[in-house]
Amino acid sequence: MAIRTKPITAVVLDIEGTVCPISFVKEVLFPFFVEQLPEVLDQYEYPLTESASSNDEVYNTLLQFPKELHASKKLLSDYINNLVSKDIKDSILKKLQGLVWAKGYESSLIKSPIYKDAIDAIEKWASHLSNGVYIYSSGSVQAQKLLFGHVESVTANSSIDLNNLIIDYFDTINIGPKIETSSYTKILKKIKEINHPSNVLFLSDNINEVNAAIDSGMQSFIVRRPGNAELSKDQTAYHTIIDNFEDLIQ
Repeated sequence: MAIRTKPITAVVLDIEGTVCPISFVKEVLFPFFVEQLPEVLDQYEYPLTESASSNDEVYNTLLQFPKELHASKKLLSDYINNLVSKDIKDSILKKLQGLVWAKGYESSLIKSPIYKDAIDAIEKWASHLSNGVYIYSSGSVQAQKLLFGHVESVTANSSIDLNNLIIDYFDTINIGPKIETSSYTKILKKIKEINHPSNVLFLSDNINEVNAAIDSGMQSFIVRRPGNAELSKDQTAYHTIIDNFEDLIQ
């Protein structure tokens, strides 16, 4: 069913459950990180020591974890695995994950399964909207760029880079929590649409994020994809639901 939006100048996109399967992070990225972690930690001698001259980004990131964990590989491993298993949004963990995922992407062990309709829409919006396409995800900006830089091609055994189509990236560190209206207001200020918030369309599978965006003045719809959480009758009654970006028209 075609869904008409008010005129828009910019689109802000969530990632998981919106432009790619919600399972990708938990079933591909997280397991890859956990699988690679022992090899990563094995590279170093313990206890870890401060080294101002070190240019090893992984080592310097490990040093940012609590100092009492530097004593042994096991302490670090147990702590990091606990953060992952509980899906704790720790900024140091996110940085370390990004470094490990980068090697996976660069070696083609990981490719991002972006939905075809999302790729087509991003290409169209990038060329037609005056203010373009933005990403807002709980994953770090580094992880976002890796994901969009290594998109699985639907026509060939290769990957494509969509980063040149995206104006900017927002995460919970540089903007704030995704369920708070103030975060969307910050985005409106950054993209210079604070005086015309309804010019911006935000798409997400999370109703709390959609509500926060609407409260900021943005247009916002709930994206329903295979594997996403079921929506209640009230949610479908009071929100616009889209199943495919092809349904969006202006």
